[in-house]
Amino acid sequence: MKDFLELLQRGARKRISLAELRQHYFSLYPDVQNSPDRSARLLETLRQLETIGALSLPAVGSWEKIGVPPLPQWVLLKREPKAVPRKDFGNVAWAPELGFWPELRPGQLETLLPINEFLLRRRGSLMVVPIKERSLEIYGDEKRLDGMCTGDSLFGGRLHLNTLGCFRVPQPLPYRMADAPGKPVLVVENHNSFWSFGEWNQQARCYSAIVYGSGDAFRLTGRALQQVLGQVAGSGAEYLGDLDPKGVRIPGEFNRSAEVGSPQVSPALVFYQWLLAHGVRRHRAECVSFDAASLERWLGAELAAQVAKVWQSEHWIPQESLGFEQLSAGVL
Repeated sequence: MKDFLELLQRGARKRISLAELRQHYFSLYPDVQNSPDRSARLLETLRQLETIGALSLPAVGSWEKIGVPPLPQWVLLKREPKAVPRKDFGNVAWAPELGFWPELRPGQLETLLPINEFLLRRRGSLMVVPIKERSLEIYGDEKRLDGMCTGDSLFGGRLHLNTLGCFRVPQPLPYRMADAPGKPVLVVENHNSFWSFGEWNQQARCYSAIVYGSGDAFRLTGRALQQVLGQVAGSGAEYLGDLDPKGVRIPGEFNRSAEVGSPQVSPALVFYQWLLAHGVRRHRAECVSFDAASLERWLGAELAAQVAKVWQSEHWIPQESLGFEQLSAGVL
């Protein structure tokens, strides 16, 4: 709180808008920015500053009409508030896993205290559980840890979720199984293609399962894909998306974000080649801006060069070009 007040006092104006309050607050406490209770925590801090005489809040008419909770549209800063006592965190008995605590700001240390109490209380008795279950135990709020996370870690990568005995549960991946154990699975980007490939594969049995990647959501589903592979006895995973920069970016980001030991996806080259030769080309000017290196890493030099020509002409190819009729006709 003291750091937040000092930041507000650096400005020349006494009246500070809500936009400025949010900007200053989240710059000091970035872990809070993605939290569902960020407005409540900002309001709590403002009320604490009002209590010590550091600022005054406006009348009800100058508050937001919506919001959970509503926030004041501005506050009036007072230049001579009462002194704000600063807690001495050096007197805290910190768990060894939190040896990075001197690197944190006071606001972050306040957030770290419940984690410290949890680690000291549960030492040597942690079962790995979903993050929301652990968050509820530590903070009394099932969403708090999720809002603090960057990837699978907290406090700028200093504390991994493994230390708290928890993990972020990926959204489950819908899949349609075929009687083809030992074959790879095929992940498709779009849900209409999921139906078409799933229906075709019941007879073709080229894949142990067809998996619905659900666009951008697929990037963070490594554990879910691993579960699918185990359930269908799959031998690896291929990916097919739209032939546009986004459709290439998604599997690349999936592979880069996968944990050690998690499955990677490889391009379903036979389908990409078919799309290049026969797919419907649609205009999209933004396609000319693409990462050539990422494209080549995904498709290989020869195929990437062909795709680059399509994109440079301001066109892309939807994966729906290869639909159920074409698959059923045995065009491949």
